[in-house]
Amino acid sequence: MRFRRARRGNPSPGNSHDRWLVSYADFVTLLLAFFVTMYAITRLDSEKLHLAQESINRALSAPVFLGGFPVDAGLDKTTAPGLSGDLVGATLVHAPPSSQIEEVTKTVRGALKEQLEKEEVRLLHNERGLVLRLPEFLLFDSGQANLRPEAMPMLNKLADILKLIPNQLVIEGHTDNRPIHTPQFPSNWELSTARAAALVRYLVEEHHLDPARLGAAGYGEYRTVADNNDEKGRQANRRVELIIRPVEKSIMPGLATGR
Repeated sequence: MRFRRARRGNPSPGNSHDRWLVSYADFVTLLLAFFVTMYAITRLDSEKLHLAQESINRALSAPVFLGGFPVDAGLDKTTAPGLSGDLVGATLVHAPPSSQIEEVTKTVRGALKEQLEKEEVRLLHNERGLVLRLPEFLLFDSGQANLRPEAMPMLNKLADILKLIPNQLVIEGHTDNRPIHTPQFPSNWELSTARAAALVRYLVEEHHLDPARLGAAGYGEYRTVADNNDEKGRQANRRVELIIRPVEKSIMPGLATGR
């Protein structure tokens, strides 16, 4: 009778002690994929991310998350009075440069709805950006550069928006062609410059906007928008223009709030 010898060093397949290596290798692979994905997200261009989000939003007609807040791409002109500062700020700051100034326009239009309907304030778009044309009678008494108390509610609404955006602001003073000769304002140059500076000072001192964002200029009677030969034209020329410059791509990711 023959007996087969059991082979040494060849244990049964069901008793393998190395099977944990398979699970370990899978775990290491998943961990590597996780960190590669995280690295790729941190290196993603922010503008391309926003463009992709906008494309998804248009395709699905649903809210898309911008800057951590759910924002409807169809933000309408009633935005400013009703939405919280965080929500409006996320929209105005994190939108791509091509559409950011449009969102600012819609928000300003909502905040100044009453003045726009009365045609007291005008909003214009040109190569300089969004221009708010504010007539003299809303802000100043004739021949004066002190802001009228009646202008404060409107200016406060406007300042609340300006604090949420990173855009540079330029404020220009303009007059008609009637000469002025007072101890305080020897000419229209001084009057127009003082009015622009008064609005800048109000935004900085009362609403704590960053002074580095603002500039003031006075042009006297030399940049007209109407004919100075009649009172209606002269009234149109007596104005202050607040220009919201298009935001630069290099500062899009950052929030620009007041101090």
